[in-house]
Amino acid sequence: MSLSQILQIRVGLQDFFQPYGATILPTRTSIEKQSLQKHAGGYWLYEAQYEIVISAKRLARDNIDAQLGNVEREIQRIVCLYTPNDIDGVDDIFYRGQERVYGIGESWATSNWATRIIIAVRYHSVNEEPF
Repeated sequence: MSLSQILQIRVGLQDFFQPYGATILPTRTSIEKQSLQKHAGGYWLYEAQYEIVISAKRLARDNIDAQLGNVEREIQRIVCLYTPNDIDGVDDIFYRGQERVYGIGESWATSNWATRIIIAVRYHSVNEEPF
């Protein structure tokens, strides 16, 4: 069974019952009106910060599962190689950093390890009010 068959990617809180998981949570959003001249409604710039948490359960003491590192590097690759405006309306995506989170369960064999990756997404809206 490959990792892609058991890795769930979801929006919301972490599911601690799966051996692998990835969750995405928006944490902070800023909205600025950049110009009144571009169109009748103006040009709005948004920047949203997201926290991506990748989790893996350790199977045995000192058995570091390489899959957690593989998923970390894949997310870094996707974010860092994003071409501006590759997705319509998404100006850019920025990698802001990451940290490892080592949660100890009842024993080392049931420990949950995770990585928290922070990204920021800058996008725009033309001729619309933000709310």
